[in-house]
Amino acid sequence: MQLFPYKFREIGNLYLVTNDAGDFFFCKKDKLISLIKNELSQDFKKFLSEKNFLFKEKNDFDWNNYKFKILKRKKLPEKINYFMIIPTLRCDLKCSYCQVSRVDQNLEGYDWSQKTLNNFYNFVEKYGSNNIKIEFQGGEPTLRTDIISDVLKWTENNSINAEIVICTNLMNLTPDLLKIIEDERVFISTSLDGNEAIQSEQRTSSDTKTNIFFTNFNFILNKYGRKKISALPTFSNFDNVKSTIDKYRSLGLKEIFLRPVNFQGFARKKFPESKSQVSRWLEVYFKSIEYIFQENFKSQDNMIEFGLRTNLKRIFNIGYNGHLDLRNPNFAARDNFVIDYDGKIYPSDESRMISRIGIIDLSIGNLTDGLDSKKIDNFNWNQISDTNPDCLHCTYQSYCGVDSVDDLSRYNRIDLPKHETSFCQSHISKFDDIFTKLISNNPTNLYNISGHLNGIFNLNPPFGRIIYD
Repeated sequence: MQLFPYKFREIGNLYLVTNDAGDFFFCKKDKLISLIKNELSQDFKKFLSEKNFLFKEKNDFDWNNYKFKILKRKKLPEKINYFMIIPTLRCDLKCSYCQVSRVDQNLEGYDWSQKTLNNFYNFVEKYGSNNIKIEFQGGEPTLRTDIISDVLKWTENNSINAEIVICTNLMNLTPDLLKIIEDERVFISTSLDGNEAIQSEQRTSSDTKTNIFFTNFNFILNKYGRKKISALPTFSNFDNVKSTIDKYRSLGLKEIFLRPVNFQGFARKKFPESKSQVSRWLEVYFKSIEYIFQENFKSQDNMIEFGLRTNLKRIFNIGYNGHLDLRNPNFAARDNFVIDYDGKIYPSDESRMISRIGIIDLSIGNLTDGLDSKKIDNFNWNQISDTNPDCLHCTYQSYCGVDSVDDLSRYNRIDLPKHETSFCQSHISKFDDIFTKLISNNPTNLYNISGHLNGIFNLNPPFGRIIYD
């Protein structure tokens, strides 16, 4: 029997051992030493075989299973199925942490023309599949409900199964927008930062506008149900996290994504501390996760934190590559495009943000001339962790991803040692926390891990034996 390559990391009083296929187990120090020396008892060999750490010979079942898992973890979609489009950069709010450098709603020259719209249709026909998601971003996209309506009609007339998400500040539920919302293919996403005082401070700068927001939010929620509308908070004041979680619960929302201000756009000047606040944010984040866990366990009014669910799926769900930040490789132009108000194409919304403020042009083409394959290749070369010496030796490499754009935004370079970056520090801490909870035998932890991983909140862990003692 031969061992597959493995890595290890100390977690509490145990050692976590992982391999490139994402398999893992825990053991005490003496067992780790015997593993390193390859002095294995028959019982230990049996356990390692069950955990996919051993094979007899090349191309046997265990060998092929191991290789299959690696390939599935790295496999990316072959069809473009997600288009984020910005039909206008104009906006009727001036949020304190705007990340995309929006412009005043009365300015001209920041909207899609009919030619741009036609070019978009041609682009979708060339690169898209018959099952796509189109997300309208901005600016405030509901300032151009005519474009939204046109896209809906076009997808229907061309037999394209399209899910439409409109990211809106909910300031204007016009008759045209209400007609669009009636379509079962259409969903609303909005920014909800907390209670009325927080929303006024961070977003609307007006109690009157905040009242409009909550009136419109509750109207959609009550008329169409939770599936129709989702909300996303952004935290500039970390003291607000607990009250924001409570606000989401009071509205009957079952999911929340805890995230700090992104060091992008206007937020770079308004919140310069967002560049290097990872330690402070992580302290708040972990306390907030504990609060969600306790409230879930106590009331069984269960709420899911999106980031934790994503990290758990990366560990347990082989082939889960739905979240861009945790992909490896994280190649551009594989399954999604972001198309700006001027027709320029980007690999992600963060790429659009960093380009808008003039740090570096990360556009990979435009709707008129098409994709720039040379720029895509140059970008993709730095979007794989397998060539990075820090990542190669990391216990969490098979679960983690690559985010060169975040490094460029914070440090103006992509060759900083990974362990010095906010991205790496944040995700190592989050994976440490997950694996600590997995071996805690704490009923609250097991209940919530089960719920976050498979949607079923109970005390039965969704994994088998993970500790060899």
